[in-house]
Amino acid sequence: MVRPTDDDTAQFKISMVVSEIESARDVLSCLDEVDATIHPETANVSNPNVSNVHVDLSAVTVKQWQALKLAYERGYYDSPRGADLSDLASELEISKSAVSQRLRSAEATLVGAIIREIR
Repeated sequence: MVRPTDDDTAQFKISMVVSEIESARDVLSCLDEVDATIHPETANVSNPNVSNVHVDLSAVTVKQWQALKLAYERGYYDSPRGADLSDLASELEISKSAVSQRLRSAEATLVGAIIREIR
Protein backbone atom coordinates (compact mmCIF):
# COMPACT_ATOMS: atom_id res chain seq x y z
CA MET A 1 0.00 0.00 0.00
CA VAL A 2 1.37 3.43 -0.94
CA ARG A 3 -0.07 6.58 0.59
CA PRO A 4 1.12 10.19 0.89
CA THR A 5 2.20 11.45 4.29
CA ASP A 6 0.02 13.87 6.22
CA ASP A 7 2.14 16.94 5.44
CA ASP A 8 2.68 18.63 2.06
CA THR A 9 6.13 17.17 1.36
CA ALA A 10 6.83 14.75 -1.46
CA GLN A 11 7.01 11.77 0.86
CA PHE A 12 5.18 8.49 0.69
CA LYS A 13 4.77 5.67 3.14
CA ILE A 14 4.97 2.22 1.65
CA SER A 15 3.66 -0.83 3.46
CA MET A 16 4.23 -4.26 2.02
CA VAL A 17 3.70 -7.85 2.99
CA VAL A 18 5.80 -10.39 1.14
CA SER A 19 6.15 -14.12 1.45
CA GLU A 20 9.77 -14.15 0.26
CA ILE A 21 12.58 -11.75 1.19
CA GLU A 22 13.55 -11.51 -2.50
CA SER A 23 10.27 -9.69 -3.23
CA ALA A 24 11.13 -7.03 -0.65
CA ARG A 25 14.65 -6.76 -2.08
CA ASP A 26 13.19 -6.23 -5.56
CA VAL A 27 11.01 -3.36 -4.33
CA LEU A 28 13.91 -1.77 -2.44
CA SER A 29 16.15 -2.14 -5.49
CA CYS A 30 13.60 -0.28 -7.65
CA LEU A 31 13.40 2.51 -5.09
CA ASP A 32 17.19 2.68 -4.98
CA GLU A 33 17.31 3.04 -8.79
CA VAL A 34 15.33 6.29 -8.57
CA ASP A 35 17.51 7.59 -5.69
CA ALA A 36 14.68 7.38 -3.18
CA THR A 37 15.62 7.95 0.43
CA ILE A 38 14.47 4.91 2.34
CA HIS A 39 13.89 5.15 6.07
CA PRO A 40 12.21 2.04 7.47
CA GLU A 41 10.00 2.67 10.47
CA THR A 42 9.00 -0.85 11.43
CA ALA A 43 9.81 -4.41 10.50
CA ASN A 44 7.65 -7.37 11.27
CA VAL A 45 9.45 -10.60 10.50
CA SER A 46 7.59 -13.86 10.49
CA ASN A 47 9.11 -17.30 10.22
CA PRO A 48 7.09 -20.50 10.73
CA ASN A 49 9.89 -21.94 12.86
CA VAL A 50 10.36 -18.83 15.04
CA SER A 51 7.95 -16.57 16.88
CA ASN A 52 7.15 -13.22 15.25
CA VAL A 53 9.33 -10.24 16.07
CA HIS A 54 8.07 -6.67 15.59
CA VAL A 55 10.78 -4.01 15.80
CA ASP A 56 10.24 -0.25 15.77
CA LEU A 57 12.96 1.12 13.49
CA SER A 58 11.99 4.79 13.72
CA ALA A 59 14.75 5.54 16.25
CA VAL A 60 17.41 4.91 13.60
CA THR A 61 18.18 8.19 11.83
CA VAL A 62 18.40 8.63 8.05
CA LYS A 63 22.17 9.16 8.31
CA GLN A 64 22.51 5.99 10.39
CA TRP A 65 20.48 4.04 7.79
CA GLN A 66 22.72 5.39 5.02
CA ALA A 67 25.81 4.24 6.90
CA LEU A 68 24.30 0.82 7.66
CA LYS A 69 23.21 0.32 4.07
CA LEU A 70 26.59 1.32 2.68
CA ALA A 71 28.41 -0.86 5.22
CA TYR A 72 26.27 -3.83 4.28
CA GLU A 73 26.61 -3.24 0.52
CA ARG A 74 30.39 -2.82 0.71
CA GLY A 75 30.89 -5.95 2.81
CA TYR A 76 31.75 -4.31 6.12
CA TYR A 77 29.76 -7.02 7.91
CA ASP A 78 31.23 -9.88 5.86
CA SER A 79 33.99 -12.13 7.14
CA PRO A 80 36.56 -11.27 6.01
CA ARG A 81 35.49 -7.66 5.64
CA GLY A 82 35.07 -6.27 2.15
CA ALA A 83 35.43 -2.71 3.42
CA ASP A 84 36.71 -0.97 6.53
CA LEU A 85 35.78 2.26 8.29
CA SER A 86 38.21 4.24 6.12
CA ASP A 87 36.47 3.01 2.96
CA LEU A 88 33.04 3.90 4.32
CA ALA A 89 34.22 7.29 5.60
CA SER A 90 35.66 8.13 2.20
CA GLU A 91 32.41 7.27 0.40
CA LEU A 92 30.25 9.12 2.90
CA GLU A 93 32.70 12.04 2.95
CA ILE A 94 32.85 12.07 6.75
CA SER A 95 35.47 11.09 9.30
CA LYS A 96 36.20 7.51 10.31
CA SER A 97 35.05 8.26 13.85
CA ALA A 98 31.74 9.68 12.55
CA VAL A 99 31.07 6.50 10.54
CA SER A 100 31.97 4.37 13.54
CA GLN A 101 29.64 6.36 15.79
CA ARG A 102 26.74 6.16 13.30
CA LEU A 103 27.13 2.40 12.93
CA ARG A 104 27.50 1.79 16.67
CA SER A 105 24.44 3.92 17.47
CA ALA A 106 22.30 2.24 14.83
CA GLU A 107 23.48 -1.24 15.83
CA ALA A 108 22.79 -0.54 19.50
CA THR A 109 19.31 0.75 18.67
CA LEU A 110 18.46 -2.27 16.53
CA VAL A 111 19.91 -4.89 18.86
CA GLY A 112 18.26 -3.26 21.86
CA ALA A 113 14.88 -3.22 20.11
CA ILE A 114 15.20 -6.89 19.17
CA ILE A 115 16.29 -7.96 22.65
CA ARG A 116 13.46 -6.00 24.29
CA GLU A 117 10.97 -7.57 21.88
CA ILE A 118 12.02 -11.19 22.45
CA ARG A 119 12.26 -11.00 26.27
